[in-house]
Amino acid sequence: MHASSLENMQQCYQRYVRPSPLQTRDHVVVLDVGGADVNGGYREVFDDPRYQYLTVDLTAGVGVDIVLEDPYRLPVADGSVDIVLSGQMLEHCEFFWLTFAEMLRVLKPDGFLFLIAPSAGPIHRYPVDCYRFYPDAYRALAKYANCRLLEVWRDERGPWCDLVGVFAKQTLPLAKTPNPALSAPAPHVPIDPPLGTAEEEATRGSVHYLEVLASLHEVLAPSLYLEVGIRHGRSLELARCPAIGVDPAPNITQPLKSTTQIFAMTSDEYFADMGSHPLPQAPDLVFIDGMHLFEYALRDFMNIERLATPGTLIVLDDIYPSHSAQADRDRRTRVWTGDIWKLHRVLAEVRPDLLLVPLDTAPTGLLLVAGLDPTNRVLWDRYNPIMRQYSAAIEPPPEVLARRGVIAPTDPAVAEVLSMLRKRRGAIAQSKLGAL
Repeated sequence: MHASSLENMQQCYQRYVRPSPLQTRDHVVVLDVGGADVNGGYREVFDDPRYQYLTVDLTAGVGVDIVLEDPYRLPVADGSVDIVLSGQMLEHCEFFWLTFAEMLRVLKPDGFLFLIAPSAGPIHRYPVDCYRFYPDAYRALAKYANCRLLEVWRDERGPWCDLVGVFAKQTLPLAKTPNPALSAPAPHVPIDPPLGTAEEEATRGSVHYLEVLASLHEVLAPSLYLEVGIRHGRSLELARCPAIGVDPAPNITQPLKSTTQIFAMTSDEYFADMGSHPLPQAPDLVFIDGMHLFEYALRDFMNIERLATPGTLIVLDDIYPSHSAQADRDRRTRVWTGDIWKLHRVLAEVRPDLLLVPLDTAPTGLLLVAGLDPTNRVLWDRYNPIMRQYSAAIEPPPEVLARRGVIAPTDPAVAEVLSMLRKRRGAIAQSKLGAL
């Protein structure tokens, strides 16, 4: 089970199950077709006790409840299942249209069928690998089985580039839904956890990060500032230009300028629905301080780089925990960085074209990222391999805890980077004028 597939199934749940009458039923039957637990599964998406989660597959294995005698016949009564789902199975099914018709047969009139299959990626026989799917394939399936395709989207994250489809029987009325967000819902994080030991709550840094952000605003004089994770607005209020703040639960306590816009939603939702709130221009300065989990920061960076120019500066917070407890994925200290430190490692490894400048700031360090390329697809194409390598809960290495390789915010190298960015912005502005 690759990461983006699980995230897409979580999105199907959030967008269709939660707003539907299924959310209020005491007993909901979920049938996972081809759902043997091979490096994970979708069962965790439906972990509430009211869900009866059944998995069928061709052979016995971890998580398999029913072994099929006939691969094209589900031993389930007509119209008896509330939710039928299948992921990473269709490409291995020689006559997939027959299986699709079976899944529709057992689905209740007001149920949903969630289907995820690759549109790209290498051959992976299990025991065969026959197909890749595009949006028209799901439209053709809906015609073949005389059902309704409520929504289809293609995930750009490689190598599989999942095609996600939501189907229902003809009797189910269409619901209006926003554009799909390729993401998981934000996990619950305690705002004020118990205080850790003095050692666990230790911080360091030569200059407070808010002072550095204020200096960046002054030197770069951005025309548009974007911030992910605003909470009380202490960093957002530093903007002297039009600004955009994104946070699912903002709790603003600072006075903000009239030119500041707040979007009370997750960053994944914000970036997925850019059509309804397009940026007036590319942001010149961006601060990422959202969910303190590696995968959220990675997706934020990927989405923001697409909106950027070579003159944009991205600032990442929380790259330097001072104690391993601060880097836990499950928060248990007041000072909490989560595993954002991994993103620095990933960028250094797979994006050597970027300029990375780690700063010794209080309380948890900053990373300046310059040299952005909105056309670069490396992170998108390698998203799932990166997640497979870095998503595990591992402690930060000694060099991270010791802040090896950081420089002071007053180091001349920082001024050189900012000067370079201003020149690039000037060149971009000149080229636009020349094109008029």
